[in-house]
Formats: sequence, C-alpha cells, structure tokens
Amino acid sequence: MSLEPPYPALPPDAPWERPGIGADADDGPPGPWHLPWDRLAPAEAARARERLTGRDYAFLASDEATGDPVRRIFSGARLRADAEQTARLLAPYAPGAIVSSAPPRHAYGACATVLLPAVTGLPVWFWPAADCPPPAVTARRIAVVAIPATFRTLARYPRWTASFEQLTFLHSSAELPPEAHRFRADPRAVLIELLGSTETGSVAHRTGWDPAGPWTLLDDVAFAAPSTGAEGPLTVTGPRLSALPDGSRPGRHEMDDLVRRLGDRMFLRLGRRAQLVRINGIRYDLGAIAARLRAALPGADVACVRVAGPQREEAYDLLVAGGGPLTADGVRATARGLGAEPRLVRLVDRIPRGPLGKPLPAQTAPPP
Repeated sequence: MSLEPPYPALPPDAPWERPGIGADADDGPPGPWHLPWDRLAPAEAARARERLTGRDYAFLASDEATGDPVRRIFSGARLRADAEQTARLLAPYAPGAIVSSAPPRHAYGACATVLLPAVTGLPVWFWPAADCPPPAVTARRIAVVAIPATFRTLARYPRWTASFEQLTFLHSSAELPPEAHRFRADPRAVLIELLGSTETGSVAHRTGWDPAGPWTLLDDVAFAAPSTGAEGPLTVTGPRLSALPDGSRPGRHEMDDLVRRLGDRMFLRLGRRAQLVRINGIRYDLGAIAARLRAALPGADVACVRVAGPQREEAYDLLVAGGGPLTADGVRATARGLGAEPRLVRLVDRIPRGPLGKPLPAQTAPPP
C-alpha cells in the first residue's frame, strides 16, 4: 500500500487566500493538501495567523422551515476563539499532527481544519476523499478531524490506523456511522464530540463512546434555557455567537437540540427537535433511524420526514433512493425491526438536498 500520494505543502497564506474559508471561497486546490505549521518560523506563523483573524467569513446555515441557506458572519477572531476551545480539549492527548476530512467551506471545517492547526502549531493534512490514500504522517499520536464519511474511509486503511499509538477523533454531533464502532474497544482511540451550530459555533463537548452520555458546556458558554431539571430547547449565550447579515449580534440563540438540563454546566441531549417524533408514547430520533437504515440498506440514500399521522398523532414518512432492487414492503419491514414503523414508504429516484446536505422539506413532502 502506497502512502506517498501528492499532498502538496501549501505556503502559509494559501489555504485562506486561494481555496479559502467559508461560503464565498473558491473551490480550492484539487485533492489533498498539507500545511506544515511546525516548520514555519515564529514571525512567519504570526503573520499567517494575523491574516486568518483579520477578516470576516460568511457561512451558510439552513432555515429549518424551508431548508433555504441563510448567511451568518464570523470574524476571524471568533473562529480563532472556537479553535482555542477545541485545542484545550485536545491538549491532554498531546497529538503531534492533525489529519482532517472536514472542508473549510463549512464552519466546523474552518475551525478544526484551518484555525486549530494555526493556534496549536501542529502540522495538518487535509484528506478529502476515500479514493485518495492517507498521508504519510510521522507523528505517533494524531488528532483526526472527522465527519461521518471519515470512519467509512478509515475502514479501507486498517494498516494506516494501526500504525499510530494514539488516535484522538474530533467529531461533530452527527450520528456516528457503523464503521466508527470498531474503535470503541480500541484502547488507542479517544472520541471527543462537539455540539454546536453555524449560528453558535461549538457550545458543548463530551468524551467517550457512550451515545447517551451527558454533555458539558464549553468554558465561555452559559445556559439561557431551560431551567435545571427541565426539558426544552438548548438556548445559549456567550461571546462567540455569529452575526446576522445586517451586522447585528444576538445575545442568545435557541438551538434545535432538545435537552434535559442536569445542572449549571451539564445536560442530556434528547435529539434535534425537527427529527423527534413521539409514537405510542415513545420518543424516537429520526436521524438515528435514518443512520441505522443506511447501514442496513447499503448504497441507499435515506431520509425520514416528520408528518401528521391519524388523529393528528406524530408520524414519519420514509424516503429511499438507490440501494439496489428494493420494495416498499421490504424497506418497511427493515424499518420496523430498527424502530418505529413509518406511516408511508416512498421509493424515489433521488432525495433533493440543500447546500448543507439536508433534505429539502418542500420537495420531500408527500404528494397531496
């Protein structure tokens, strides 16, 4: 297995001046890249960080009702503050390098792929796709900035992951794919999950592989709601909330996450409100059902859409595209075995998705 693909070393001002950060950036250089922060002279590194933090960046959030993109504005200093919070979480594991699959066009990738290496001084390799071999990293302890597809890619390169003495995974709060489960029993593997949004940046974290474990607010974030012991939308306040397009900066933000607050700093996350349904008195997370169905239906794209059931009860419809020869009855039986049965199964040619990968509500709604 070759570990010598072209990972061109970029000059220190290239990742944000040419490919760039945010929604207004160019597509960037094709394929992977490498930025050796550890080899920059102190003055050169300081100038590069100043370029990073001296301008504003626009990112796209998604309107929950329509799926339409909404612009939010981040200052470079705000992105750096996000990265410094993440760096504190990584510090106990002492990584010597960062390997990232998160593109910097989105806020998570901008923070973890570009700003995190800048504030830690660690060399970073951007590994963009499964068809590209992994980088030849000499560090024995690495941080892997992961998106769900990262774990599927790593399954193709077991010798590469086996070559490290410590793997610290940084992952946003998306559902972990089945391929991530093989790392649960690996004593070298640590999982740090970050919860946040484009509007707020990272607001909370947890460490470990327990999918029901509690979350802890980051140092500069505070609860605005709910009250201790209560369930409700996670509402936060803090200095890192992103600005609106008109330049105004909200004092708090109500997230789409439904939580049960445990105390001054901790909470249990019950799921995203837009993806939670209560059927026969039991609450189900449609995002978790969709993730399990994708694992059970290889090659299929899956979307679970909330709808009103009989007598105004909550229900969901299931859309499936691809995945080979499937029948609606077969898919229904698979869904029944994994969780709540859908009201309706629709086999479609494709599932329309917006710029952020979310199904477009108006186009996934059932025909009248």
